[in-house]
Amino acid sequence: MLDVNVRSNIDEITGWLNRMGRQQLPFATSKALNDTAFDVRRQIVNRTMPRDFELKNKRFPSVAMRVRKSTKRNLQASVFDRLGRGYLVTQAKGGTKRPRGRHIAVPQPGLKRTSTGKISKANRPRQLLNKPTGVKITSGGRSGIYKRTKRGLEFQYALVNSVRVPKRLRFYEDAQRTIKHRFPRRFRVAFAKAKRTARRR
Repeated sequence: MLDVNVRSNIDEITGWLNRMGRQQLPFATSKALNDTAFDVRRQIVNRTMPRDFELKNKRFPSVAMRVRKSTKRNLQASVFDRLGRGYLVTQAKGGTKRPRGRHIAVPQPGLKRTSTGKISKANRPRQLLNKPTGVKITSGGRSGIYKRTKRGLEFQYALVNSVRVPKRLRFYEDAQRTIKHRFPRRFRVAFAKAKRTARRR
């Protein structure tokens, strides 16, 4: 799953705080972690994914990315892909995609797509081959799926044993940069507010 954790160094600073400060520290840290996690989500949704992907569905980043909030007892927040799309991890880290079966079907430029850029169910490999117009051809050690039309055979998918996926989505880099920039300020504000609240009790 694509996710990033936001943690703090609370243990390193607890020792020099007074009693009131130590009491308020977990609350302030949790608040700062959560605020920073939402900063990271905004960065990924509004900037990172639109910059690194040509998004056909503009709503996809906001639908996919969610925040798991911290608590005073669990000082760790995370930003993650709630849809669990494995390909996002590959896009963020790079690597080699291998088939679950015999081949990976790689869509070709001429393949018809919907208005949102998706491949319709009717044009997926298995459905194409189940139609009389669909045909699998192997030549010179290379395989592909073609569609018979009045103009002849149209190349729809190349069938390959693996696909090299370059690192494309700068999810982790942008998330860490946002955490480094935003958390110190978020913590200062949250800790000051926690101390003010404690004094009024």
